[in-house]
Amino acid sequence: MKKLALFICVPSIVMANTYNSSFFNEELGSIATSEKRLTLSVGIGSSAFHRPNDPADIFYTVTDRGPNIDCGDSLKILGSSYCSKGKVFPIPDFTPTIYRLKLSENNHSPAQILEKIPLKTQSGKMASGISNPNTETAYDIKKNILNDDVNGFDTEALVVTQTGEFYLADEYGPSIIYADKNGTIKNRFVPKGVKSELNGADYTVTENLPSELRNRQLNRGFESIALSKDEKTLFFMLQSPYDSEKRMITLYSMDIPSQTINGQWLYELDTPETFLKDNAKKPRIQNDVKISEMVATSEDELIILERISKTTKFYKIKLDPNAMEKAVNKELVVNTDNLADFPSKIEGLAIISPTEWLLINDNDFGIEGDKTQIIRLSLK
Repeated sequence: MKKLALFICVPSIVMANTYNSSFFNEELGSIATSEKRLTLSVGIGSSAFHRPNDPADIFYTVTDRGPNIDCGDSLKILGSSYCSKGKVFPIPDFTPTIYRLKLSENNHSPAQILEKIPLKTQSGKMASGISNPNTETAYDIKKNILNDDVNGFDTEALVVTQTGEFYLADEYGPSIIYADKNGTIKNRFVPKGVKSELNGADYTVTENLPSELRNRQLNRGFESIALSKDEKTLFFMLQSPYDSEKRMITLYSMDIPSQTINGQWLYELDTPETFLKDNAKKPRIQNDVKISEMVATSEDELIILERISKTTKFYKIKLDPNAMEKAVNKELVVNTDNLADFPSKIEGLAIISPTEWLLINDNDFGIEGDKTQIIRLSLK
């Protein structure tokens, strides 16, 4: 366990940030090829969420689509070149799953699993993480092409209502998933023009998102979602701009009762050279900068997680209804470049209180040996 302290400056405020980081492990088993063996662990850190009325030690996380390996990395990771373009799914029957966890003070694990809620379709069939039509070609561990799955989801963020229902951000569509407290998918909100690609889906498909979202970069769909305190509004945006060299992303709000978009603002990403730890070995490019999480702290205020990999920045923004389609002002709250030995690839943020955050990284299911870390960050 690490305990580190450092002072950082934000406008007119001096904050003493300390953090504790502990490893969390849930074994997923081994996968063997003729050349390599992979020992996998579940990646629970694609997002994190704390309900305001829950005890301070209770939080939720979600996995993404399951273990997957880019075709271009298959030679290095699997010992053989599998494909030229697409993804290899070593465990194609993996089901994206929501975790309810309780923080623990013991030395064996920083959190206890209270409940696992796998996503399922309306007929009770387990959802998969396999690619949707018109996204990425999927392969199994034997180099066979897998059929596209309209009941497949790449879940990357979640929020939980006070009644236990879930809204999840999905990279494939991109889409927003609405599921009940048992994980049964009731509705999937998609951009206009996508519904026809999901024929046979075992859930309701609603085309209510702007059609331009279909132009998202491949594997750069929704990776962040936030729920307003009154639970009437969802906020979300793409992980990256449509153009890999641009910096501006549209942030949307959706009125939940009417299922309509009711606001949009512009968010400008930082330039890549400002992510210092990521530039230590080689210069990074603009398309390396991503949005991986957001949390609503009031009806019109959000914390945005902006990162490359080793450097993670957290910005506070305020949404002015009279300044829609304008760039929001960003106030830096935390920059992990100022924290020694801070874990990489942070994708989850749960706000426990105004002075305590819970962060979690995505370990990519341990494919390259990375471990899940749960980080308790104290803001003073």
